[in-house]
Amino acid sequence: MTVPNARDRLPTPEALLAFILRYIQVPSRREEFRVDSARQDDFLLLFGLTHRVRRLAQAYLRLRKGDFEVEGQILVRAALEHAVTAQWAYLTVGGIDRLKTSATSDQYTFVKLIAEYSTDPAAPAHVQEFKEQVLAGPGLPKFTEMIKQLDNNGFLRTTYKVLSQVVHVTHQATLDALGTGDEGEVTLKLQPDADVGHETLYALASSCMLAAWIVSDLEGSTDEFGRLQDYSWQLSIPYRLDASLPADARRFEDSVAYDPM
Repeated sequence: MTVPNARDRLPTPEALLAFILRYIQVPSRREEFRVDSARQDDFLLLFGLTHRVRRLAQAYLRLRKGDFEVEGQILVRAALEHAVTAQWAYLTVGGIDRLKTSATSDQYTFVKLIAEYSTDPAAPAHVQEFKEQVLAGPGLPKFTEMIKQLDNNGFLRTTYKVLSQVVHVTHQATLDALGTGDEGEVTLKLQPDADVGHETLYALASSCMLAAWIVSDLEGSTDEFGRLQDYSWQLSIPYRLDASLPADARRFEDSVAYDPM
C-alpha cells in the first residue's frame, strides 16, 4: 500500500470525507447484491468484514463531529484491521479457507470460555456441538503477519502502530492530558490534540477503498470498478494489496504492481 511521502501531497480532508461518505451511504440503500454462484461462498464470508468497515467509518465520523476525534482512532484502527484481513483472505491462495477455519475455531473458543462460567446444564453439550464444527487446517495468520505480507513500503505497519497508541495504555494517554502554560508550568488538557487527524482520515478512506473494491470485484461490476479506480488515482489510495505477494501466493493471475502515485 502506497501513501504519499509528504504531508502536502495528501488529498484534502474534504476529498477524503467525500469518499468516506460515499462508501457509507451508497451501499446502504441497496437491498440485494448479485454475485455469481461460484463466488457466493467468498461473498458470504467477506461481506460482514466489509460491512463492519462501513459501520466503523460511520461511527468515527459521528465521534469526530462531537470532538472525540482522538478516541475515534480506535474505530479507524478496527476498520483498517477488517479491511486488510478481508483483502488478505480474498487475494491470497487458500485465504478464504483459512478465514472459514478461523471463524469456526473462534466460535468454539468463545463458546467454551463462556461455558466455563455458565450454570446452564446444557452448556457442555453446546460446547461439544461447536467443537464438532471446527474445520481442520490452518486458520488466519496473526494480523501483524498479514500486514507484513501485504505492505510494500511500511504504511500499513506504521499506520496500525500509530492508531494503536490510543487503543492500548501507552505514553500517549499521559501526554495527551498534559500541556505547558505561558510561563512554562505544566497544565492539564481535557481535550487532546488531534495531531494526526488528516492521516487518520486517509487511513479510514483507504480502509473504505479496500473494502469497496472487494464487493465490486465479487459482483463483477465494471462500472463501479471504474469509479473506484478514478477515486483511487484522485486520492492516491490503492484498491488492492496483492502487488507485494510472491506470484505463487497470489490467488488471481491479473494481479499487477499497482501504484496510484
